[in-house]
Amino acid sequence: MLDSFAYLGIPIFQRALLAGSVLAALLALLGVLVTARGLAYLGDGLSHAAFGGIALGMFLGLSSPLVVAIPFTAVAAMAIGTLRRRGGLRSDVAMAILFAVCFAAGVIFLRKAKRTQQTFDPEQLLFGNIVLVGADDLWIVLGIAAVTLSFVVFAWTRIAYATFDEELARLSGIEVGWLESALLALLAAVVVAAIRLAGVVLVSAFLVIPAATGRLLGRSLLGVVGWAMLAGVTSVLLGFMVAVRLGWPEGASIVLTLATLFAAGAARRVRRA
Repeated sequence: MLDSFAYLGIPIFQRALLAGSVLAALLALLGVLVTARGLAYLGDGLSHAAFGGIALGMFLGLSSPLVVAIPFTAVAAMAIGTLRRRGGLRSDVAMAILFAVCFAAGVIFLRKAKRTQQTFDPEQLLFGNIVLVGADDLWIVLGIAAVTLSFVVFAWTRIAYATFDEELARLSGIEVGWLESALLALLAAVVVAAIRLAGVVLVSAFLVIPAATGRLLGRSLLGVVGWAMLAGVTSVLLGFMVAVRLGWPEGASIVLTLATLFAAGAARRVRRA
């Protein structure tokens, strides 16, 4: 166990904290928009699709499975949106079918993939290991962040309108379907990148818990987004410190910190009520 904050001077920990903070902020931002549309369970489904995409990348022998996993998961996410709008299926039913297929395919790809020192370990896929974020992974995360933030800033007014009144937004001429597909594709990319942070099992917590915390504290959509992103980044920093001191898994420690902040926000809300 490292003493005090000495680990902050080590590049591997610096990359981990930077990547974790960026991913937590992005997931919190997208989580607010997604949960407001009643799709809180989307993160869990996307993480299963990401498992299939990463396993496919490993099966193909790529040094960075994210190159395949990001477009693979983005296509799965957009297919969900299409089935929801045009296929006559409820979104939860469409997700359950598609993501079960993706996960099952991933199990097969993973079994057939050749294992090397560069490939993801199955346990890391399930539970994450943010300390193993490499320089290439960090650049991918920063690239995804740049694209996501640019899209949100460019389309913020339309996104906010469509989030709270989809039918009226459609009648006003807003391309709701295009906005939703783009949002889901970006969310898929962020979820895939976040597999390193918390793994398939826990990554959905980074989408839902900060958004729920933001809703407790914010009074406007921008306020909710701001509080959610702050909760996400704070949890990464504090959770990482706790993990280093106590020898806990980083992803699990961060999720417990997220839950603690949510509980604090709920208690504050109850006192003010």
